[in-house]
Amino acid sequence: MKIQLWTVGGATLLGLALLGSSAVSQAQQTTTSPSTTPPTTSTTPPATQGDVRKDTQDIRQDRKDIRQDKGDLREDRRERRQDRRELREDRREGASQAELAKDRAELRKDNQNIRKDKQGLRKDRQDLRKDRKERRHDRPEAQGK
Repeated sequence: MKIQLWTVGGATLLGLALLGSSAVSQAQQTTTSPSTTPPTTSTTPPATQGDVRKDTQDIRQDRKDIRQDKGDLREDRRERRQDRRELREDRREGASQAELAKDRAELRKDNQNIRKDKQGLRKDRQDLRKDRKERRHDRPEAQGK
């Protein structure tokens, strides 16, 4: 006769204790055998030192992109300030409607450029966060932990 060892806890343990040893033998007879299917494994290969190196390079590139975007944003804001100044001066001098319309169009274009630069900066920051997260997950795997 094989002796099966079962682990029980909580309410099951309390019920078996109250019913006595007859319930334990009944529980062994009515339960099914444990599953024989192997545990599922991850389909992704383990990270290597090369993955960590690539993630580090991606992070450097993202930082470089962020610096570039910040510079572009500064430049566009400078242009917008200049265009606003010109529009104010033209209004004071009583410039023609065509001149004022041209200045307003330049101002609109500057605002669009600033909006695009902000979007690019936001995307680059998201990429940086994503790459840092990937590297953080790849490092322990590459070290064999």
